Amino acid sequence: MKTAFYFSDRNRFIMKEDMKDFPNGVRFDALNQDWEATPDKWGVFGVHDPSMIEADGYYYVFSTGTFRRDLYQIRRSKDLIHWEFVGEAFTGFDELKPVVGTLKKIYGGDVRTENLWAPDVVPAYGGGYWLYGCYTGVFGNNYSVIYLAHADGIEGPYRYVEMLVVTGGNWGLAPNAIDPQIFYDGAGRMWMTYGSFYGGIRILELDPATGLRKDGFTFDMFEKREIGREEYYGRRILTTTNAEGSVVAYHPGVPVYTGDIFAEAENPARWEKKDLFYLMCSADSLSMDYNMRVWASESPDGGYMQCPYGRAGQKVASSFSWRYGEDDLRVSFDFYVPGHNDLYTTRNGVDLVVYHNRTPYTSQRIPRRHYLFISMYARNAKGELVMSPNRYAGEKMRKIAREELAGREFDYIQLGSGNFDCAFAKPGIRLEEDGSLTLKGEKLGQWKLYGEYYVAFTFDGLQYFGAAMPAWIEAENGPGITVTARGEDGLSFFLNSKN
Repeated sequence: MKTAFYFSDRNRFIMKEDMKDFPNGVRFDALNQDWEATPDKWGVFGVHDPSMIEADGYYYVFSTGTFRRDLYQIRRSKDLIHWEFVGEAFTGFDELKPVVGTLKKIYGGDVRTENLWAPDVVPAYGGGYWLYGCYTGVFGNNYSVIYLAHADGIEGPYRYVEMLVVTGGNWGLAPNAIDPQIFYDGAGRMWMTYGSFYGGIRILELDPATGLRKDGFTFDMFEKREIGREEYYGRRILTTTNAEGSVVAYHPGVPVYTGDIFAEAENPARWEKKDLFYLMCSADSLSMDYNMRVWASESPDGGYMQCPYGRAGQKVASSFSWRYGEDDLRVSFDFYVPGHNDLYTTRNGVDLVVYHNRTPYTSQRIPRRHYLFISMYARNAKGELVMSPNRYAGEKMRKIAREELAGREFDYIQLGSGNFDCAFAKPGIRLEEDGSLTLKGEKLGQWKLYGEYYVAFTFDGLQYFGAAMPAWIEAENGPGITVTARGEDGLSFFLNSKN
């Protein structure tokens, strides 16, 4: 996680109850689809595979090249709500001649991809910024390179430094050298995850002083068989055939409740703290059923596959909507095939999922473009990552009072195991004063609020553990409370309060 340069105590940043949850007059950038407009009018439009960093008083997002701005797009914002396009990371493809030359050599012909994919930018030791980028020469195959570039200023221009990983052929045995993401563990060690689909997700340790591989291995050494396959590619931390866009966030001291909150009152002695690494990936088809999944481990470079939900991970989000159906236009967009996200903790201690989303979605099936979306995330009382099902509007985690939930009606979304269909909202859940959960008057379970903001409830025979948090409820055009929870089956359940 890129907060290694801050090492801040998140508990210091919990908002005081007398402070406002939101800035006055929340207005998001328009979700226009005019890709032919000049980039200064794009706002959040055209963002694909975003990665975030703070610098010079701004939040910056770097993203994959799209719509003839192919050399990594750069946007910045003061408030994480309104965004402006400020340029591209490289001045031209000539900067990457060594990368293109290497791919031509191993592919045995011209490489044809015209844009750069999925960057990550972090502060460089000694000053400036490191950009970790990737280039795939043949779409749909693994002839790819991950490389390091450097710039003195955050907006560039970036200059090529060196290649870190080269792949090509034997996809399945070999990984795909795309989607690099950097994080630091509690000891200050620097790591990079990468990979996609058949090759699985890999991890390499980097040297924090140089930004390069700590082991010093090169592709030339691998070609000469001076080192083996696993030495060069790094350790496989996730074996999948459908996951990509990996990112790891390190959270020390995560509170985990070890008691049975449904059988007994909250017992302070039942809380313990764990240092956890959250590995998040996106799975399945980018245009049809993309979805975000998460694994957790107590080690930075392993143990993710041993989580309770195995290779599939826990589903954080797939396609969903706060509309009641396709003909309901009270909300002008859906969260449609969201994914390829960054996990970022701001200097003010706000945990954010930064991702692309395809929207708007209408009954006329208008072609969907990519947009930058941001949502706050938290952990439930089991230490599992849960994401707010709303766009971020300036809120912070804070203590939630029982009266903010009890006696209130909520719209709800229950994600299923499938990913092709958009899960629309339904009305009628109430968290009753007596601790029961009802749906249109029928008792279906019970609920509890405990700790600062933890919520546990049962619904139709399943237990769910989640977090309550402030949210800007766009269907209501106003502030409210959302509850996002993880079920025993690893699937997400969302609640949005109604006015």
